Amino acid sequence: MALIHTPAGAIFSARPLAAALGEASSYTLVRDPGLQIFRLVLQAGQRLHSHQVPERMVIQCIEGRFLFETMGRQLAMAPGDFCHIGAGEPHAVHAQEAASALVMLFAPTPTPTPTENPT
Repeated sequence: MALIHTPAGAIFSARPLAAALGEASSYTLVRDPGLQIFRLVLQAGQRLHSHQVPERMVIQCIEGRFLFETMGRQLAMAPGDFCHIGAGEPHAVHAQEAASALVMLFAPTPTPTPTENPT
């Protein structure tokens, strides 16, 4: 069965999961051409090892605390913190406590092709 994602123009919740955090798992909220938004859920001590994605990325901590490792730095993220990285940038995540984050992936903007100017 295909997953149902939030359609354009609809509201979805990015509020903290609170008591449900311990039982939650990561899930996709939006998947459209050029855009994917998902809620990343990690339990205390859980780690996503270094990897990269072909899209530009924004990550926002919703609840809990985690280390976001990228560009040779360890960024301690707490609720409300945002970070963005370029396409293909290696990154890793390590949950210091149970945490959830919103991750937004943006496909690279295509380079316009110059049009020929007939003379």
